[in-house]
Amino acid sequence: MTDLEELVAGANAPLTDVEMNRTIGSGAPQFELYHFAFSLCSQKVRACLAEKNAAYISHDINLQMPQLGNYDPGYVRLRLAAQSDPEFATGYTGRSSVDTEGFDPAVVPTLVDHEAGIVIVDSVTICRHIDKVTEPLGALVPSDLADDVARELAIVDATPHVAVLYGAHPDVDFRPERLSKGMSGVHDRKIQKIKTARDMVFDEPALVAAYDAKIAKEEAGRNFVATPELMRASVNEIVTIIAGLEERLADNREWICGDRFTLADVIWAVSLFRLKWLGMSFLWDGGHQLNAKPQPGVASYAARLCERPAFRTAAIDWPGIARSDHVSEHYDD
Repeated sequence: MTDLEELVAGANAPLTDVEMNRTIGSGAPQFELYHFAFSLCSQKVRACLAEKNAAYISHDINLQMPQLGNYDPGYVRLRLAAQSDPEFATGYTGRSSVDTEGFDPAVVPTLVDHEAGIVIVDSVTICRHIDKVTEPLGALVPSDLADDVARELAIVDATPHVAVLYGAHPDVDFRPERLSKGMSGVHDRKIQKIKTARDMVFDEPALVAAYDAKIAKEEAGRNFVATPELMRASVNEIVTIIAGLEERLADNREWICGDRFTLADVIWAVSLFRLKWLGMSFLWDGGHQLNAKPQPGVASYAARLCERPAFRTAAIDWPGIARSDHVSEHYDD
């Protein structure tokens, strides 16, 4: 058994629910994906895999209390295998980009490419890799649009999605009521769970360092979402990002990079649907105390994206995703 096979076996050991651990698609799967139903970055990867019609082994890890399977030592060891000298994320800006925030050793998604013998841990990098190695099925990053796609991926990656999920705007909490209530004290509960996992591996310095960094990040997150000025700034930043998207759609293009559907559209679909799920469609509907100006181009673009069968499979109809009244028109029943 190779080192990678041993790491995969260790990560898979506690994953015994057959409904949460299954093969998606037909044929021999090249990939093994560790993800969570509601995770924004997981939805990006699932949508990419669906667009490419790629088979994979799906491990839908439960990130919710009290399981928090992403803290399991076997899973963290697997993620650490992707980084030879990781610079751990210890701060918090409400974003999840590895490029700007650093490497979080205990989040999803994680992809294992068994043919290449590698582990990949950043959602954008994962999607690019999937597209590259399955290119005969149709490239989502055409060479002549590579720069345009990269620009859009960077914009979405830098959007403070995490902040508006975990924290409330101090003037109006637009999130679904169930979510708002459930987020109270969530960082403290996560920190306690991380400490429990750290105690299990006290004799493994690499894992202890990873858990210590994760604790520092969660402490920073707790402080961030409790700071009104930071939460106002996060929402204002997203208002500006959507206004910029409207400008780039002003020539009535069908997709964000022109007349071809690309990886940029895959990622924007997940972003816009999440914002709407949270109750933030005022970003393009306008007429709201946090954004008065309608953005009709974004509204029609979001509607087109939500009609993609691959996106519905990955982010709307995927089992285990909590429903929101803010997106009720997208449900079949």
